[in-house]
Amino acid sequence: MAIVPSSDPAQYRVTFFFGPEAVEERPDHLRCVFNVKKRSWKGGVQVAVDVARRHLDRARERIGYASWLAELIHSGHQEEREELTSRADDLFVQSLCTSALNLALQAGIEQVNQQIDAATFADELHQLLDEQPEQVTDRIRLELDLGETSEI
Repeated sequence: MAIVPSSDPAQYRVTFFFGPEAVEERPDHLRCVFNVKKRSWKGGVQVAVDVARRHLDRARERIGYASWLAELIHSGHQEEREELTSRADDLFVQSLCTSALNLALQAGIEQVNQQIDAATFADELHQLLDEQPEQVTDRIRLELDLGETSEI
């Protein structure tokens, strides 16, 4: 069996477009959309990345997200903590979607608008959360400007 070389994610310029939003035809899924441009392409494409809510729940449990976030935002007023919690929850979804997109980029993607199904990289995402949860949580810290982050 021939091994297809992985694509270098540095070849791509990725811009977050929007999300998370509920997937109309799948209310148990959320979607983030990214603009992706590879250096050799004349134009970019939109890549929608879906994540199942049950995968989100398992991912949160896997890394102890609730206690991690509570410790991170323990100071401040109640209203500020509620706002940060809401924003962090959106960022958590965006971060998981970004991780799934990075896995797709490593595998190589075509220059067409596309959707990455929630199940496509579920196992790889769970492995990432077990081995390097900071790959997900550091994006949240960075965006919220809370605490130190490790190198992403």
